[in-house]
Amino acid sequence: MELYKFLQQQGVGSRNECKQRILRGLVAINGQTIREVAWPLDEAAPGQIVMNGEPWEPVELPVYLALHKPRGFESSHQPAHHPSVFSLLPRRLVQMGLEAVGRLDADTSGLLLFTSNGQFVHALTSPRRHVAKRYRVQLKHPASPELLERLTSGVVLKDDEQMVRADAIAQRDTHIIDLTISEGRYHQVKRMVGAAGNRVAELHREAIGAMELGELAPGDWRLLTREELQSLGF
Repeated sequence: MELYKFLQQQGVGSRNECKQRILRGLVAINGQTIREVAWPLDEAAPGQIVMNGEPWEPVELPVYLALHKPRGFESSHQPAHHPSVFSLLPRRLVQMGLEAVGRLDADTSGLLLFTSNGQFVHALTSPRRHVAKRYRVQLKHPASPELLERLTSGVVLKDDEQMVRADAIAQRDTHIIDLTISEGRYHQVKRMVGAAGNRVAELHREAIGAMELGELAPGDWRLLTREELQSLGF
């Protein structure tokens, strides 16, 4: 692969920005300053790279990462009313073509995955895959036995004739339940709770498939491990 293409693929900058870095002598490989933009590079073994005088490590592609999305951020590159979740991620990674795997509403927090692999996005968001997602739901009114029964047996959403039900449900306290669903309808959890006779006060996603949010702090991110990717079918 040509050097400038490799740098662009790695999120260093636009094609022209990467070429300019090379022409200005800001890139060295194995101790040699490279000034040829089309310098042939083995992307599987690129060698020791120094950028702007500092050691620089390539990122393994495609990229997969998890973010603890805080409330008050939109899951979009072009947000309308709140900051973008992409502003919480390193610019270099965003420029590598990251896309959110599904969305969380601005007032919803929790686990949000990102990747540069379109097949991964499709696999985890396709209705045919039925990937389970677990939410912690804080209710406006106490959780009654009737509410839990309706969510388990199924409710009909407004403007939708098909019945939907929780895959699993557990009560944490009087106003908090854990709700697992494997569909991805618009505002599904909020609409289900509303159809069952209550309202969602706060919503937080704790898990996608076998992958847990864990101890990741709000606003923090990390790369997924190979074990986590395998648990998600990749």
